[in-house]
Amino acid sequence: MLGSREEEQIMRGLIRGVVATAVLGAIAPAIHAAEAGAVSTDAAKAAAEGIDEIAWDLVRAAGPGNVVISPASVWEALAMTHQGARGETAAEIAGVLGMPDDRAAIAVAAEALRAAFATAKGKAITLDVANRLWTQRGKALEPAFTTALEQRFGAGAGVVDFAAMHEAARGEINGWVSAHTAEKIPELLKPGTITPLTRLVLTNAVYLKAPWAKPFEKSATRPEPFSLEPGRAVDVPFMHASERLVAGRVGEGEEAATVCEIPYEGRRLVMVVVVPDAVDGLDEVVGELDGDWRTKWAAGQGDVRPRQVQLSLPKWTARKPLGLNEALKALGMTSAFDQSAADLSGIDGTRELSVSDVVHEGFVDVSEEGTEAAAATGVIVGVRSMAPRPEEPLVVKADRPFAWAIVDRETGAVLFAGTVADPRG
Repeated sequence: MLGSREEEQIMRGLIRGVVATAVLGAIAPAIHAAEAGAVSTDAAKAAAEGIDEIAWDLVRAAGPGNVVISPASVWEALAMTHQGARGETAAEIAGVLGMPDDRAAIAVAAEALRAAFATAKGKAITLDVANRLWTQRGKALEPAFTTALEQRFGAGAGVVDFAAMHEAARGEINGWVSAHTAEKIPELLKPGTITPLTRLVLTNAVYLKAPWAKPFEKSATRPEPFSLEPGRAVDVPFMHASERLVAGRVGEGEEAATVCEIPYEGRRLVMVVVVPDAVDGLDEVVGELDGDWRTKWAAGQGDVRPRQVQLSLPKWTARKPLGLNEALKALGMTSAFDQSAADLSGIDGTRELSVSDVVHEGFVDVSEEGTEAAAATGVIVGVRSMAPRPEEPLVVKADRPFAWAIVDRETGAVLFAGTVADPRG
């Protein structure tokens, strides 16, 4: 008999297949529009829906502690990988992406999403997404693969010598990631991830710096208890505000929580804070979050609406390096990691390549002024070896382990997500 979590994963896989078929029909006109140079809102939203489907799965897979991950970065890196995949390997990656197994559709969706993110930038908001392909010196790649990456993903090619100077190659790739994350991710590729058998690395970097629409008053920041677990608390700096925000109550029983949206300048990007009722209720609450988490609230599953809020939010900084191999396998992407089954022949015309590692690192710093966040993902490919009535304000006090996400309200895409177990880091 399957356990409830296994049954849930199977059902999600079936749903993803149905949704992917619907997505292809919805964005087919967008493929032709993209070929004509137009940006498709439908294609961007299709990518955003795929990102949202894996967002909380990745957070859950990251384990306990302070988690910070960019589902958007992981999605983009896997979308690039899909361009070189074929057969069952391509179908599995597309399933994780929540997209049809169609290279053109995925490339158009990725391009449209980056274009949509570009419109979120402004005088106050910095939101940069960068892609890069790194290949072994002298290795011939399929022209269709490199053309798609350059034209649709903006991923130019860097030539390095993995075979003879793998550590120098690792340093060069890490330098690029650091430069595109304002030095917040200085070493995405840890020692040992790049070997003489590595032939290709696909990298994505995302950097965000956003001030709050209404900064917290520094004079109101003061130490208060944060409950790490029942009966155990530590004092950390809490920021305070009293204003009208989208907030409310969701869930029942062990999954009950208070949620609140805190807008950034321009009010397109928001941080959503999800605070469990129970001090030890984070796992149960995060376990209920899925691709439709905000849609359910908008549809009335809970009492989430604009209202007066008394907000208490801890300041925190977090960093989380992750290996995503097992998490992606659990989501259905298995053959890409199997040297005997992987089909990445769209990269170089051979069946010699497989994915050795998918690595990710995220960083976030939340203060009175706003949020600075960065993340990077690397896919390492190698050869075999190897209107409310007046009411009492809702109290939103994040004084226990809680979940958070930074969402682009225009597309619905989750840019960053995570949990805070201990604001001290």
